[in-house]
Amino acid sequence: MNSITRTVATAAITAAALIGGTGLAAADVPPATPSLTGDDIVTVGDNAGCNGPIHIERTTDRAHPGQLTITATPRGDLGARPGCGTTIQVDWVNGIAPFTHSAQLPLDGGPATITVDAGLGASWVTVSVLPQRAFAVSNYIWIAP
Repeated sequence: MNSITRTVATAAITAAALIGGTGLAAADVPPATPSLTGDDIVTVGDNAGCNGPIHIERTTDRAHPGQLTITATPRGDLGARPGCGTTIQVDWVNGIAPFTHSAQLPLDGGPATITVDAGLGASWVTVSVLPQRAFAVSNYIWIAP
C-alpha cells in the first residue's frame, strides 16, 4: 500500500510540474494526456495497399502564443509512397471558444506541418486521416500562456 501511495504522489507531482511549471521554452513540446495509440495514427483495413502509421508531433512557440504546430510524418506507405497520399485532419476545442475548429492538410511524399490557433490553456486536439479508417491521436494539451 505504501508503494502505491508513493507512486500516486510521484505522478501527481510530475503532472503538476508539467502543467504549472515555470513555462515552456520556445518551440517546446506541450504537455499532453496519453492517447490510445500513442503519438501515431494507425490505419485499419487494406486501404489499397497504402498502410502504415503516421507519427504526430506537437510543438508550441512562445513568440506565437496560442498557436500549436502539428507535424505529421509517415512511418509506412500511407502519405509517403506515390499514389498513397492522404489528408490529415486536425480538430480542436478550447475553453475560450468551446466549439470545434477544423483544419486539413495534404500528406503526400513525406512530412507535412500545419499551425493552428488552438488558444491558450487546455485544448482537446484530435489528429486523424481522411478518407481512410484509422485510430486517431486525441489528447488534451496544455498550451502555456
